Amino acid sequence: MRYFFGCTFMSQDELNAIGVKYPIKLEYYKTETNQDIVNNIKNIKYGIEVIKTSYIDEKVDIEKAYIPNILQDEITVNEILNKFKTNKVTPVSAEYIIEDLMKSGL
Repeated sequence: MRYFFGCTFMSQDELNAIGVKYPIKLEYYKTETNQDIVNNIKNIKYGIEVIKTSYIDEKVDIEKAYIPNILQDEITVNEILNKFKTNKVTPVSAEYIIEDLMKSGL
């Protein structure tokens, strides 16, 4: 399952700072994978999907990153998604950031 978490557009100042002249939208989704049921308790793993949409003239360019089965703790995954949205994390860097967060103990 995939659940919409939030969406943001990069501001004109942010785009100017990186030399981009077209709008960019970032969407964040929480994903859920049901694993085996153990002792009548569902074993759910949560992941993250990030979608970047660039509106270049009349063309739409979409870039995605899907990082499944990060944690079983939904609250921590929500915290990561909040950080992603606040810091406007793109698909290119999403996996590296999650790796760093996991190494640091979140």
